[in-house]
Amino acid sequence: MTPETNRTRLLFALLLAPALTAACSGILSSGEPPRQTYLLEPLESSGGDGTGAPLSLSISSIPGLDTDRILALATDKRLNHYANARWSDNLPDVLSSVVRRSLVATGRFQSVAISERAVGDGWSARLEIEQFFGRQNTDSETTSVSAGMSGTISCNDRDFKLSLTESVPVSAQRLSAVVAAHQTALDGLTRQLLDGIDRNCSGT
Repeated sequence: MTPETNRTRLLFALLLAPALTAACSGILSSGEPPRQTYLLEPLESSGGDGTGAPLSLSISSIPGLDTDRILALATDKRLNHYANARWSDNLPDVLSSVVRRSLVATGRFQSVAISERAVGDGWSARLEIEQFFGRQNTDSETTSVSAGMSGTISCNDRDFKLSLTESVPVSAQRLSAVVAAHQTALDGLTRQLLDGIDRNCSGT
């Protein structure tokens, strides 16, 4: 092998190295911002003595909402999502956990379990998420957050229908403001659920 051949091969390798480095960099990094995961928290409450009935809680969702993406509804009814923004799990699992912890914190129940069936003579709440998304105008700005669940409370051998709805304005065009509005809306739904249980079950 001649010195000229060696020099040619060395020059080719030096020219090829930056291209390979750039290609590998493109594979390892998409250039998109990192995923942001947001946490919803239980409603702060206290004061019960824990002497109420045990409660079984079941929360499902309509098609389209069973996702960990934070969603927005456009004016033409398209479901959009906020880029790289997600809840900590799929929405029904998130709300089941948060609402259960909110109910436990009230101290009104002997226990609160995630289950579709009541335990013994205990009560049950079976809910379906129908709304939990930002509402966007024609300029794709989020103006408010809509939250809603409907279902049935069963207690003392009777069933009661329940419809929970909440709408919260969004204070600014920032994802943190959209998430804060979701938290406020969920707090409102939880209060309505507690009111429905008190109204239909307590003292019956």
